[in-house]
Amino acid sequence: MANVDTFFLQPFKTHRKRLVPGQRVLARTKHHAINDGERMARTAEGLAVIHVTADDETGEVSALAVLARHGAIPEEFEEQIRAL
Repeated sequence: MANVDTFFLQPFKTHRKRLVPGQRVLARTKHHAINDGERMARTAEGLAVIHVTADDETGEVSALAVLARHGAIPEEFEEQIRAL
C-alpha cells in the first residue's frame, strides 16, 4: 500500500449571494499548486489550495490539508472537507 499525494485548487464564486465552489483544478506538484493558486487568486473571488494524501489501492484519505487560502472562502468549507 503506497500513499499518493494529490494537489488541487478549489475556486469559489458568488451565485445568488452565496459563495459556491467552482470546478476544481488539479496541480502536478505542491510548488505548481501554490504558484497556480497565487495566479488564479487574482481573478477568483476565493480560492483554496488543497493537499490530499490517500491510499492508491483503496482511495482512503489519510491526510488532508489546506495549504493556502486566497480571498473569500465559505466558513464551513474547511469543516466540510475535514469531515470526508
